[in-house]
Amino acid sequence: MNEIKKVLQKFEYGIYIISMGKGNEGNAFTASWLTQVSSEPHIVALSVNNKHQSTRLLIEHKSFVVNLLAKGQEGVAKTYFGPAESGYEKLKSANITNAPVSGSPIINGAAGYLDCEIINSVEVGNHTVYFGEVKAAELDQNKQIMTTSNSNLKYSG
Repeated sequence: MNEIKKVLQKFEYGIYIISMGKGNEGNAFTASWLTQVSSEPHIVALSVNNKHQSTRLLIEHKSFVVNLLAKGQEGVAKTYFGPAESGYEKLKSANITNAPVSGSPIINGAAGYLDCEIINSVEVGNHTVYFGEVKAAELDQNKQIMTTSNSNLKYSG
């Protein structure tokens, strides 16, 4: 492993389920490359591999939900990990609720969510960064959020 990758793997990230589309026909994937980039208005940046099936849904629906996972929900994270084959429906039998503004799926049982409207995107290397303005949010304050450190799940370097 080269030195750059070793250093990048030390970065701390949250572990999230990103969901998009409508209802059980949408898609979801586990992500960690997400950060807040503005507070007026509240905007987050999400990096998605250009080969990912969800790219089409992100562009088509212009929205996504960040589902925050609680420490200990590694099983949920692993359910949505990895790229979906074309036509594979990760949300087909999921227990979901529609987000209040975008209508994107919220994974029931998540520690919280951010309902985001895509306002811009920029292709960078083999990923595209989607900028989502947060339109609604909810959080269970009693839960510790899952991170790359407290879960040993990683997507880096």
